[in-house]
Amino acid sequence: MNAPARRRSSWLRAALSKWRGIWGPILGTVSARLPPWGSTHIIIRPVSGGFSADLYVPYWKKVTRVHWREESSSWQPEAPFRRLARTANERPIILELPPELTLAQAITLPRAALTNLSEAIGYGLSSWSPFDADEVYVKGRVDEVQAEHARILLTYARKAKVDPLLARVAATGFPADHLILDMASNQVVALSTPKLARLRKNRTIDGALAITALLLALLLGSLRVTVLSQKLTEAEGLLRTELAQFRQAEALQAAYASFSTRQAVVSERLAREVGVYEILAALGRHLPENVLIQALEIDEVRGRIDLSGADPEVTLSGLRHIPVFRNLRIEPPTDQGIVTVIFETDRIRS
Repeated sequence: MNAPARRRSSWLRAALSKWRGIWGPILGTVSARLPPWGSTHIIIRPVSGGFSADLYVPYWKKVTRVHWREESSSWQPEAPFRRLARTANERPIILELPPELTLAQAITLPRAALTNLSEAIGYGLSSWSPFDADEVYVKGRVDEVQAEHARILLTYARKAKVDPLLARVAATGFPADHLILDMASNQVVALSTPKLARLRKNRTIDGALAITALLLALLLGSLRVTVLSQKLTEAEGLLRTELAQFRQAEALQAAYASFSTRQAVVSERLAREVGVYEILAALGRHLPENVLIQALEIDEVRGRIDLSGADPEVTLSGLRHIPVFRNLRIEPPTDQGIVTVIFETDRIRS
């Protein structure tokens, strides 16, 4: 092979490799990688040099992907990252473990153990594997059920291997609250540590309640225990009510802003469109007095008017003064003297 041919071959291999790296995870294996949630969520996957984060929305459509490069300690591209960061405050963040960190095993349990499968797995894990239950993240899936026994497929990963990976993910600003042990069988483990944003919110509310309760206890210390208990209960209820009203006010403010935006859009559209009654009024102004409207039919793009007692040339001249009509065409009068006008329009309001 000569030098130009080798260069073309090398360029083609590089292009195909780049195409597979960009579109392969989306088009080639998307059906096999669907997560078990129907709501918006974020999946983080380890990749060479860092992590990738994908934002999924209902109906399993991936809309945003960003990459974390450990050498630069930043998420790129920046604009999709900002959108993903806003979503991460209220949505699950799931870390998909690479296959080399997980182990799979099939076991047989009594059928009665299916009533509390997770407890049965934790109790017997040390006898099926070299690990104790507190040393691994484990999930079981029922594969087959017989008369007295059930076959369970176990997937587990050692915490000694996974916890450093979780720490690296948390350092990117997206602490994971779920682990995917096996995407194909939807083996998902919920972590006991809640996400940092939720902790901060709960800590703020709990701190406000604790301070308020302490102040009330100092002020009402001379009263009887029963009165103190009643007052504390009322104060806590009032504080919770005020917090709920505050959140409701925030929601109403957001809804009002959204309504104002939609109202502006509708007003702009109404300013550009006319309704059927305005068309009838325009016809009354521009048609001769002896012309009667027998029928008016309008759809989204075209319409027709049946007129009686109309002179075709005079009628056409009058209709040309109505700005929403275009491509006017008059059909020959019928035996009953009906003149049909055909027109096109895209400014009719239903």
